[in-house]
Amino acid sequence: MKKLKLAFYFIKIKLHNIFNLLIKTATAYVVTGFAIIQVSSIVVDNVSTQAVLGLSTEAFMQLLFIAIPTGLPLVLIVTYILKRKSIDQEVLLTDEVGINISSNYKQKIGVIPFENLNNDNDGAFLVDGIVEDLITELSMIQEIAVATRKTCFSLRGKDFTTSEFKEEYGLDYIVSGSIRSIDNRLRISVELCDMDDGNVIWSNKYDRVKTDIFEVQDEIVTKIINSMHGEIEINSLKRAHRKPTENMTSYEYTLKGRALNQKFEKDANAEAIKVLDAAIEADKTNPLPYSWKACTIGQAMTLGFIDKDEDTMATFIETLSKANEMNDNDWNTNRILAEANLTLHQYDQSKVYATKAFNANPNNPHVLSIYADSLLRNGQPDKAIETIEKMYELEPIPLSDSNSDRPLRALYFAHYINKDFEKCRDIFTKIEEIDIRTWLTRIDIEKAHGTKCEDESWFKAGLEKFRDSDWKKEINLFHLNDKTAFNNLLNVAQSI
Repeated sequence: MKKLKLAFYFIKIKLHNIFNLLIKTATAYVVTGFAIIQVSSIVVDNVSTQAVLGLSTEAFMQLLFIAIPTGLPLVLIVTYILKRKSIDQEVLLTDEVGINISSNYKQKIGVIPFENLNNDNDGAFLVDGIVEDLITELSMIQEIAVATRKTCFSLRGKDFTTSEFKEEYGLDYIVSGSIRSIDNRLRISVELCDMDDGNVIWSNKYDRVKTDIFEVQDEIVTKIINSMHGEIEINSLKRAHRKPTENMTSYEYTLKGRALNQKFEKDANAEAIKVLDAAIEADKTNPLPYSWKACTIGQAMTLGFIDKDEDTMATFIETLSKANEMNDNDWNTNRILAEANLTLHQYDQSKVYATKAFNANPNNPHVLSIYADSLLRNGQPDKAIETIEKMYELEPIPLSDSNSDRPLRALYFAHYINKDFEKCRDIFTKIEEIDIRTWLTRIDIEKAHGTKCEDESWFKAGLEKFRDSDWKKEINLFHLNDKTAFNNLLNVAQSI
């Protein structure tokens, strides 16, 4: 029963767009059918159906009443056959003709965490949450580069007026400000500084009710972009696609849950789920806490905070399904769906969801990571490498890590798939802790070149660490979209 429930939610997510298409088709068909009946009832009063069709007026109308309902299933079947692939192709078309990862230099902006003028812990969640929302909003703009959340929050308390600051972080602009929360009102002060000369090129103060926060964020982002680029149309900023809640309790709980999620600690993770449940309870129509709850459960399973059993997986998929149902354009939901489909080896669907996430938020390292993974499994290693390089440039050390091993391993593996083995060897020397995938593929490289590596220190260390591995299971986790490559690595592993 649990497995059936799990399968049901996967199918529900996969068929969500198809259901939407069929519902729209059925609605259009019913409206058109009703219009045909109305028009026909008028026509038969003035035209002899007996003379034209050989049917009496009564027989013609009866036939019409039978044919229109009967034709609905046929129309839906034909629509599904014709449109089932175009749904995904419409998304993938933007991948082929849209964003060029290695485009010309883009001005880079960082957001320094705003000062909490209330100077209280509860207010800090709100202030930092609003700042993170601004970072996310800016990340959705394709025309600029945006410092990651990790980089931005590391800037707290630093003197950004010095030349050393600009040289270290490579930022062209800095956003800073302060927030005071008074009952149901927010007072926000914000300014944009040009790092070339240190001048403030835009600033403003807002005194609004809390429920206006989304409009304030939109205005701040628009003013910032226009100050950097002049009056341009910001195609990436689509507030309607993000459907913010009007319930501030739900919004504030969501911010707190998200902040706890990003601590990557077991207790904080468990507390995040409780807080996000409270956000859902406060507003069951708010898709964001569903998305972040799914993210938090996924994190808990990945980091071993909870067991990856059927109950947990069912809750994860059910929550993710709900988030997707409520807003299928949310970048975070699509990112998680892409990762889930990659795990299931549904590589085509992984790319569809990853592309939607990337088009919505092209500056987020987590989005770039799964987007690169999906490209790599769909025969686009060069573009995958460019994407990983951008990810590495934006965030050399991922949020939960202490070194650059994770992006370097990803870059190594992309070059391995691309058969650029010299690049692999070069990157290999920069990785501090070799994982099982990197170790085994390096052995494969050396064997293919007839080079003995059994006396190398990295080989001996890996052999000691990985000798008792379940190789079939481990290689399956490499998500290779190539049966021959899978069997080749399995043979290499078994020959060691």
